[in-house]
Amino acid sequence: MKECETITTDVLVIGSGGAALRAILAAHDEGAEVTVLVKNTFRKSGATYYSVAEVGAYNVPDGAADEQDNPDIFRDDILRAAQDMADPHLVDILVNEAEGTLRYLEEYGVHFERENDRYLAFRACFSSRPRSHVLKDHFKPIMRALGEEASRRGIRAIDRMMVVGLLVEDGECRGALALDDAGLPVVIRAKSVIMTTGGASQLFAKNLYPSDITGDGYAMAWRAGAELANMEFMQAGVSIIDPFINLFGNYLWDAHPNLTDKDGKPFMKDYLPASLTVPEVLQEKERHFPFSSSDISRYVEISIQSAINDGRGTDKGGVYMDFRGCDIERLLADKSRSFARMWPLTHSWYLERGIDLYKDTVQITCSAHAINGGLRIDENGATSLRGLYAAGETAAGPHGADRLGGNMAMTCQVFGARAGRAAARRACSEPHKDATRSIGELLDYIAGFKRQGAEEGATIREELQHAANSSLLILRSDDRLDSFLAVIAALQERLRIATAGSRDDLVNLIETDNLIETGRMMANAALRRRESRGSHYRVDLPQSDPSFSKSYVMSKHHPEGGYFTSLGSGNR
Repeated sequence: MKECETITTDVLVIGSGGAALRAILAAHDEGAEVTVLVKNTFRKSGATYYSVAEVGAYNVPDGAADEQDNPDIFRDDILRAAQDMADPHLVDILVNEAEGTLRYLEEYGVHFERENDRYLAFRACFSSRPRSHVLKDHFKPIMRALGEEASRRGIRAIDRMMVVGLLVEDGECRGALALDDAGLPVVIRAKSVIMTTGGASQLFAKNLYPSDITGDGYAMAWRAGAELANMEFMQAGVSIIDPFINLFGNYLWDAHPNLTDKDGKPFMKDYLPASLTVPEVLQEKERHFPFSSSDISRYVEISIQSAINDGRGTDKGGVYMDFRGCDIERLLADKSRSFARMWPLTHSWYLERGIDLYKDTVQITCSAHAINGGLRIDENGATSLRGLYAAGETAAGPHGADRLGGNMAMTCQVFGARAGRAAARRACSEPHKDATRSIGELLDYIAGFKRQGAEEGATIREELQHAANSSLLILRSDDRLDSFLAVIAALQERLRIATAGSRDDLVNLIETDNLIETGRMMANAALRRRESRGSHYRVDLPQSDPSFSKSYVMSKHHPEGGYFTSLGSGNR
């Protein structure tokens, strides 16, 4: 076996978003030596850094906007949205530690917006109370504050390191193997590894994620034998696609904007049941950004995606939206509405980018956002694979079929801290162990990409994304999912012989392979769940089925998967 450069550390953190930064600081606080591997640039990459909204929402049940709110109500909201797909124990941890994470961030200089000497907060997706505290510039303030602290402490972060796989021997994670900036393999021997690689929304042609979020953590964990859960559940929703890409805030639906096709004709009514009206559907959509099969708001995304599929979309893959003729002044007069509190910020943000929402038209579409599933964790972020921890969007358990808006950033802080502490404590009691066999297997995996075929990796990635958009994003069925699985099997074969003349070309092929593996897990989980529940919608099975009130857990050790009544560690 060819000799590789070796790095030795106590705790290895893969990723550099909000969950990663919190894990890094927590592990360092415990006295561990921490090394961070970043695919792009430390503190300036990942989903937390990538702004897709005018503000960031951060849920805390502190009664700032509603004195009756409390952790118990917050817990009920999360579990109601989760529809039996979340771990109640992890939810308890979230609601009780949320306020502490806000105080922690404030200590490092993160500013949450205020109104009349109180925190500015609004009612976000699936919430019964206004508890989403507002951060200007999305979540960049968190990245700046925690990133500066990590750099001040001198924590070792290595940029341009593409982690290829985990070193696993005897059911234990002992580090990882990566490609460095020159494309050379590097072995990182670690006593604990924390996976914070985000989600996989680059699987889809229309998405709200940066280019480096390619399902790496899910695919690596799957290949290593870890358990994953809830992979059929993901957030997709309406986004602006022109003149820029931006999440469309759920509170904006309160104004009942106008939706028209490429010819300027209203289209929603054409895709609604006769018993429903467009205003009824739009008003229900005000409750949440993500698509959900749980209420009639689903017809917003169904009608948009159906119109696009029927050839009524624009050449950019969207439809038109405007607020002309909407009674905005009436809504602004009612200070109890989230619209009244958020419209001034939203209108100003759009105006700075050349769009006046009072009169201009934009294009919208259905876009992929966050994955609600991932690596199955316990209260300390530990996965089913000893020595491997996960936090943030990479982890499953704190969320379910639907997820409250404003919960992900806070979840990153809660479980980032817990995973960091637990990983550091484990590292203090464990020696470094041999991983020679798994190093060889990962080098063979890299060599499996022949890198000399006639096809371009970018073409294969594009075909994958369009197949996922049509079969996995909003409208799912047996036929669509079976077709998607056949397509990705063929794409994976082509990927192995695609051309890759440079290090970045090879990284792109590995990323696409990770997206294919993640897409396969999502499609298989969606096939097995023969019902519609929350963010998972089956055109051929549109109703919820109580017999599926269980989470679907999968791993290489039981590839057919298994159903568990809870995601708690007691059911492992």
